[in-house]
Amino acid sequence: MNVLNVLNRVLPVALVWVAATFLVHELCSLDVWWHLVIGRDILQTFQIPEINTYSAGALNQPYHDSHWLFQVALALSHSLVGLNGPIFFMLLVWGATLFIIYRESYSYSGRTAAVFTTFLVMGASAERFLPRPEIITFLMIALFYALLQREKYQTTAQIALLVVLQIIWVNSHGLFVIGPFMVGCYWLWHAIKFSHGKENHFHPLSITLLLICLGMLVSPHGTAALAYSLLLFSEVGKDAPRYMQAVNELSPTFGAAAMAASAFWFYMALMLLTFTAVIFNRKQLSVPRILIVGALCVAAFTGRRNIVLFALVSAPFIAELLGYKLSQLTLKPAVSNALKGAMLVVLLGWSSYPLSGAYYLDMEIPARTKLGVTPDFFPHALPAFIRRHNIQGQVYNTNRLGGFYLYHLYPDRIPFIDGRWEIYGAPFFLAKQAALQSFPAWQQWAAKYNIRSVLLHHTASESAMLAPALYQDPNWSLVYYDFAASYFVKNEAIGTAQPITFSTDSKLPIGAVRPDSRFILNAFYRNMGLKSLLLANLEQLLPTGLKREKILFELAKINLELNRLTLAEHYYLQRLESDNSHTETLSDLSFIYYQRQAFQRSLMYSESAIKSAPNNLDIRFNHSLVLVALNRKQEAINELNSILLIEPNYTKATYLKQQLR
Repeated sequence: MNVLNVLNRVLPVALVWVAATFLVHELCSLDVWWHLVIGRDILQTFQIPEINTYSAGALNQPYHDSHWLFQVALALSHSLVGLNGPIFFMLLVWGATLFIIYRESYSYSGRTAAVFTTFLVMGASAERFLPRPEIITFLMIALFYALLQREKYQTTAQIALLVVLQIIWVNSHGLFVIGPFMVGCYWLWHAIKFSHGKENHFHPLSITLLLICLGMLVSPHGTAALAYSLLLFSEVGKDAPRYMQAVNELSPTFGAAAMAASAFWFYMALMLLTFTAVIFNRKQLSVPRILIVGALCVAAFTGRRNIVLFALVSAPFIAELLGYKLSQLTLKPAVSNALKGAMLVVLLGWSSYPLSGAYYLDMEIPARTKLGVTPDFFPHALPAFIRRHNIQGQVYNTNRLGGFYLYHLYPDRIPFIDGRWEIYGAPFFLAKQAALQSFPAWQQWAAKYNIRSVLLHHTASESAMLAPALYQDPNWSLVYYDFAASYFVKNEAIGTAQPITFSTDSKLPIGAVRPDSRFILNAFYRNMGLKSLLLANLEQLLPTGLKREKILFELAKINLELNRLTLAEHYYLQRLESDNSHTETLSDLSFIYYQRQAFQRSLMYSESAIKSAPNNLDIRFNHSLVLVALNRKQEAINELNSILLIEPNYTKATYLKQQLR
């Protein structure tokens, strides 16, 4: 077997391998928990919920469960293999989606190009490798795109298949309107051809479109499903509600957060190839396909999570157009082998990104390439703790832990809020936002819901205000905390739990944990002002080499605040080894040596700090103090004059200048 044949066989296997390394990862999705609970309820009662009984913040409010079929499928997978079930279900759906993309691309441009374009789709979609209802939309887009292009709408069986797929779609995810839109693009083009007397499929497409549109009504919600679908489209973009814009997955496609992720650059590669393919193959363009690709390209601009919509249709489109050019291209065997070998190296190299854990650390995703549930992001011992100590009453929880709380404690207890944001509405979020401006305001708001306990994820925004305020309030007690969350209870509802009081003897939580957990715990210690514990936790992180510069600087800063000048100096000097122009480090070292009366060394660092940040007036003022200590008064006055020239109202400079005269 020659090299070419080996590479042709190995490339698809390598593609499957790299896809699997990203697809198989620990369960860390926040929403999967409440999907499982609701799916289990549907299976037990054979009823789809219409009233929310799963969270106190919107208790007894109307609930439009557009995901009920997905939830049932997820619950069935859970009943078979536990919490690995959702992972296997996601793997099955995404595997089928990527296979369809590969097969379609292969049919136009051959194996190598198909591997390449499918790899780009996989990279652009990696952030959405989650067991969430949207994966049904992704699968349906790939299926509809393939069936329509292959003209699989001309027999009764073919039309029936499309209608069945549409019915599954409408009962699984709210973006089901993309189905009739895709059919409509083909119908419109063939209607134009029909009107001009050209060969067309207008009649079968008319029947298909009519039945597809009727299929959208085959759900428990009828026409209300369409209204809900439009609501989902309104959640993204610049006109979306403010509380929706704060969600990471809904952040701008071309925002800093999205552009810092690898998925964005795979998406940009697909965009570039799409535009290139269109420019060089204008005569071969399929009008329906360009309409579909163009519309989903616009959709991708509206929010980060919609990048996948474009990626799924762009790959076969690129393969189809490039197929015309590739068929005319003849490469020498050596060149062909070199290109395929390079692609194989890239595929295998990219698979090391998730396998090493680096992808998840870079993306700050608390997961690794393995089965099971992440040990890092959830307070796994808390449910048993609550039951053991018989803690009763309604909880207030940060959104990230609502589904987890529901899964483990329903039906005896329900969370305050979860990820089903549509059922709460703008007035609720506005009231919540106002309440979180201060602890008294939050207390008054929480009293309306008779809140008896508070569950805070360490990294949630409201934890910065609530955690220290609750700890200091004599009516509340901290009874539980771990690497992920803290749990406060009103004293009257504490049950048999014992309050936790921090002291100089307090120790870090016991456990061999991954760096992810310690990074999360840092947030709690910062919020609580527990500097000694924060120092101890940072020192545990330092040997990992992760975020080394930030950790060194924080270690130095805290030690400086605690007047541990020797330790502060030690960490600052290490920080300078990687960046000798870091302004704050230079300024703080100057201060440390000034305190030790090592004025000449202090001057060296203050001069470097000024070079690093010449417009920082505070640094220049501190430099003048060093000059005074060295009895270089005229130079100090000159420095003060330059400060006052920039900012005449700089009081400290005016006062020191007067003293020197």
